[in-house]
Amino acid sequence: ADYRRHIGLVLQEPFLFYGTIADNIAYGKPTATWSEIVEAARAAHAHEFILRLPHGYDSIVGERGQALSGGERQRVAIARALFTAPKVLLCDEPTGALDYTTGKQILKLLQDTSRETGMTVLIITHNQAITPMANRIVSLRSGRVFTIAVNDRPVSAERIEW
Repeated sequence: ADYRRHIGLVLQEPFLFYGTIADNIAYGKPTATWSEIVEAARAAHAHEFILRLPHGYDSIVGERGQALSGGERQRVAIARALFTAPKVLLCDEPTGALDYTTGKQILKLLQDTSRETGMTVLIITHNQAITPMANRIVSLRSGRVFTIAVNDRPVSAERIEW
């Protein structure tokens, strides 16, 4: 339990709970303040789209978040993961279910978050085209570490093409 407090998790298919966007962001901290919720949404670049929704943060996301697009669900999931300011953010195929443009936006968000906060962001992916943006690349084969490479010159996520 002690380690889990320092780890955030973002999945390829984000799981949102039925309720409001605010409920989903603040999940796990019932005493969350409104400013904390908004701050997490801003960090995940979700605040702007949330304000455009008819009920803003009080908008119901629907069963498993179906009222939102894939990119919107992913941003709410990232806001929830960032809400507790974890030291490590684990992202399992965070762009796999997204269109190209939204995928690049999510990668930029993750890269910017790591650079701005010092948070360690681990991206698990089959998409080798995104490896140039990483500081370190660990390749697995048959469940074992196959190679570890250090990238002294990571490129901006905006320049990644696949």
